Amino acid sequence: MVVIVFLITFCIVLFLTYLLTCKGRFYNRQNAVIGAPIDMVAEDLSDLTNWQNWLPWLVYEPKAHIDYEYLHSGIHSVFPTCLVWQGTLIKKGYITLEPARSGAHYFHTLLEAPAFYPNDVHFNIELTKQKERTLVTIQITGKLPFFSRWKQKHYSICAEKDAELALLKLLAYLNKYSTASSHEYNAPNFEWLDKSKLENIDAVTRPFIVSNQPMSQKMDQGFHDLITELGPENPPAGPSFALYEKADISHHYFSGRLGIPVQNLVPCELCPERIVLRGNYLHLRYKGDYQNLSLAWHVLYNFMRIQNLKRDRRHYGVEIFEVGPAQTNNSKDYITSVYLPIK
Repeated sequence: MVVIVFLITFCIVLFLTYLLTCKGRFYNRQNAVIGAPIDMVAEDLSDLTNWQNWLPWLVYEPKAHIDYEYLHSGIHSVFPTCLVWQGTLIKKGYITLEPARSGAHYFHTLLEAPAFYPNDVHFNIELTKQKERTLVTIQITGKLPFFSRWKQKHYSICAEKDAELALLKLLAYLNKYSTASSHEYNAPNFEWLDKSKLENIDAVTRPFIVSNQPMSQKMDQGFHDLITELGPENPPAGPSFALYEKADISHHYFSGRLGIPVQNLVPCELCPERIVLRGNYLHLRYKGDYQNLSLAWHVLYNFMRIQNLKRDRRHYGVEIFEVGPAQTNNSKDYITSVYLPIK
């Protein structure tokens, strides 16, 4: 009897704790300024047929079927109010543009993307005039089903990365209206290379931990130190790479090893080792600035999940920097291969 009472009490406490601590709401807001007149930007966004050029959920299946519907204004409306997609991986989803007053610089949509979010999500765009420029703000807000509330942190990160990717793609698309040449936005480019295996690498390595500083700063310093210790008589035998043991985006904590392939090593302080990369990997080639490299991982994780694959945590996540600062002065032309180990 005492055991039964204890179990009932424990379950009640556990339920109340879940109820009080897991709110199940997620929210993210991203913004940037583009040198384009607000009226031009607003006019373009008023036409939902333009949205397929930059919506982030369509990058996973470029050949998905796209259709448009007229839900609020009747078939004789100038512009459609609903964009519908249908794909093998991204399933059936839609984004509905809610009616707004004429000349409004605010776009409120309801997004249903079952391949990415369990419930409908509010996806809003707000435009603010800043002299001859326009501040573009993207906001994603959602609420999880009761028994999915424990995934709140996961969906918060997804919303953050989706909003970030949507903003970059939208700004790159709106560059055509830009009247200021001081800054040009470039959308990240992703190329799927399916499943692959990795060859062994003879390299010198050093551990790294990132917790309270920018990732790019830590990597720049790490690779600089490796090159310095190798000396001019030991040029790299291939592109540098990073092996991730742990990656916690929510707490900005990353650990692993940085490496530089070597061949015919002239004696120095470093000791080369053979890096054995076992298992199968999903391979994504990312073209763009290192600042947005986390988006490549976000896209690759989503691609793994919508294919019903599982990450193999026994093996490293791998980045290979195929084209970097040593090969080009333009960061938009950097090429990084990202490998996610799968079971």
